[in-house]
Amino acid sequence: MESNMNSITMMSYWKNLCCVLLVVLMGVSGLGAKVRISWSGEVTAGTSTTFTCSSSCFPNCIYTWSFKGRTVNGSKLAWTPDGLDSTVELQCTVLNPETGLSSSATSILEIKNPVSVKVSPPNSVPSLNHPLNLVCHDATSGDLHHPSDLVWYKDGQKVSLRENMRLLQNNLTLHFDSLLPSDAGFYLCETSLQQTRVSSLGYLLNFDPWNVSISGPDIVFPGRLSQFTCLMSCTLNVECTVRWPFKGGFPIGTFLSIHANELKWTPSIPGTFQNFTCVVENVAAGLFAEATKTVEVKGIPVSGSEVVQLHRLFAVILSLGLLVLLVF
Repeated sequence: MESNMNSITMMSYWKNLCCVLLVVLMGVSGLGAKVRISWSGEVTAGTSTTFTCSSSCFPNCIYTWSFKGRTVNGSKLAWTPDGLDSTVELQCTVLNPETGLSSSATSILEIKNPVSVKVSPPNSVPSLNHPLNLVCHDATSGDLHHPSDLVWYKDGQKVSLRENMRLLQNNLTLHFDSLLPSDAGFYLCETSLQQTRVSSLGYLLNFDPWNVSISGPDIVFPGRLSQFTCLMSCTLNVECTVRWPFKGGFPIGTFLSIHANELKWTPSIPGTFQNFTCVVENVAAGLFAEATKTVEVKGIPVSGSEVVQLHRLFAVILSLGLLVLLVF
């Protein structure tokens, strides 16, 4: 009797397991494990790009795009960037309404912006009480096709022309007769490219040269964590960004961590030198500054009594190791 009950219980268990496997297999056949987002060419501000979401989901599956807080249905998406973003996260979700299962794929789009603000003449340095031209430039054609509808912005607000400012070349050029301290700010232009309003890359108009330095110890020791900080007069991730190029060779050690303007390092080889360089820049504005610091890695001095203690510690460790080998 007990054997029959066990047999019935096992049959019930295997039946439930098979049902679960069947549901899973139905879901897998109805919705592929992979969802793929594809497109051709560069994603460029002012130019429409068609994205395709593909999967092995069938039939009557629902495709949904999500990006910049928007949702769009369909397996294809046509989108024209406006130049306000350098990167955009694009996600496609595929839902099988029969099984309720869904899968998604995400792509990080790098958006190329052909429109930028440049100083004229090139590489000129803004100086107080001196003239300056800011030009709205299209890298693809050089000249914008509809300059009459061009709008200039400073720090997110439309530029209000003052006595020392003029618009030239049908609004393409913002001219300053004599720069004032109040003219400092972040400038960009907005224009139409292929019937789409596009905001340019910005230009930071600044009169003060950036002060950059590296704080941290001049002498470090193997096995000991040291921290170095890139100090700058500009606002990090607003006016400027920072990077650490290892011009003198990559730091050798047991630990290295870089986060924004902070670098942490644990060296391992005494008697060596390491150069750290911190570069602060604003690529759009063509501004940069850098600082370099040379660090010496010294060995930790050990006194005679410490040597005796280390020998005793080594003997104890060796004895314990031999004891473990004999026991096991």
